[in-house]
Amino acid sequence: MNGTCRSTKRCHDASGQDIFVGRVSDSAKRAFTLIEIVIALTIVAVLAAATVPMLKGFQDERLAREPVTALLKLAREARMRAMQEKRPYQVAFHATGFTASRYFNPYLQLAELNEFLESGEEATEVVSSVEEGDKSDLDNGSANKISELPLAPPPPKYDEHWSENYELPKEVKYTIQHWYDAEPTTIEGELVKLWVFQPSGVCQPLKIHVEGSSSTFDVEFAALTADIVKETVDLR
Repeated sequence: MNGTCRSTKRCHDASGQDIFVGRVSDSAKRAFTLIEIVIALTIVAVLAAATVPMLKGFQDERLAREPVTALLKLAREARMRAMQEKRPYQVAFHATGFTASRYFNPYLQLAELNEFLESGEEATEVVSSVEEGDKSDLDNGSANKISELPLAPPPPKYDEHWSENYELPKEVKYTIQHWYDAEPTTIEGELVKLWVFQPSGVCQPLKIHVEGSSSTFDVEFAALTADIVKETVDLR
């Protein structure tokens, strides 16, 4: 008797006739019915239909947030350099985007900023006029004695023309507002506004409103850390 027969047993019904009660084989238990397959495919389709718009929404928000993310990166870099080099740095706001650099003019004009960006000249290296074999001990009045005192370390050299620039998408417009401004200022045309970072790391608190074709961001930056302390997002 095969496996199927071994899994059956003989019973009697009320009329006395023999009936066989079968037991489903293991291979039959493992198989999926057509209804089960259809239900599974339907669930997968529903999940996919719900996930695709969600992923697209995340992608759209990431692209819309890009100007805010870029500004935060530039602010942190300018603040770090200001504290390391003990001199002020700035983020310049202009119609085409944001530019971080050292602070060199409180009344910066767009033409001067563009000239600074295009120059790219490195700081001039100062070369000592004293010959290698003529380092006498002048402090002791001797013209022949070579000084045995250790030389002072040279001052650190900084890149006077360092800058990082972020160019806004053409459809994006924005306004900024410092704590002393009565109302936001639209950045357009030849206008340049500065956000200055002091050697202590302190900067002015700042509000920025960024408006694109499908989104609006209102962001506030802290005075001590230049981190975002408040953000309102409207994705249309």
